[in-house]
Amino acid sequence: MNKKNIIITIILLIIFSTASIFAVLAAKKITVTTTKAANSPDFFITNAIYTQFDHNGDISNQFYTNKITHFTSYNSYVFEKPSIKMHNANEQPWNITANKGKSERGKSTIYLWDNVKVTQAASPNNSDFDITTDALTVHPDIKFAETTEPIIIIQSESIATAIGAQTNFKEGTVKLLSNVKCQYETK
Repeated sequence: MNKKNIIITIILLIIFSTASIFAVLAAKKITVTTTKAANSPDFFITNAIYTQFDHNGDISNQFYTNKITHFTSYNSYVFEKPSIKMHNANEQPWNITANKGKSERGKSTIYLWDNVKVTQAASPNNSDFDITTDALTVHPDIKFAETTEPIIIIQSESIATAIGAQTNFKEGTVKLLSNVKCQYETK
């Protein structure tokens, strides 16, 4: 190499080194601050499935949803098309569906609304059982649900309507709270 090329190479190296040092120092001084609106989500999950097992290793509850969105500010989850299946030994599972739902501070209480349906398929001892309401509060850990909204119960050819209900899925009982009207059809 001739002397001219060596000098140009050294000058370019000095310029490159100086520019690199300034770039590193400038990058250390830059602080990126991001702010989120108080009601903005921090994550979402699509096609989520959650299965809870009992102490014997048997399925206790299953939860499905098309989409879960989590909001940090309230530690709440919003569900699209949630579906809960509650299992009991030697019985058909109870299926609870809705168009919308949410839970706050964990999964121990789930609020469902918009076309809520509770169903249990027929078994040798019982005919199929359907409840429809506008809103339902579900406590999956204790297998209990309640509403203060109007409900319609259809079992076989019988229909009952009421305002409010409490359902104990462990015992398979529904307590109607007020304004109960029944139409019982015999076969």
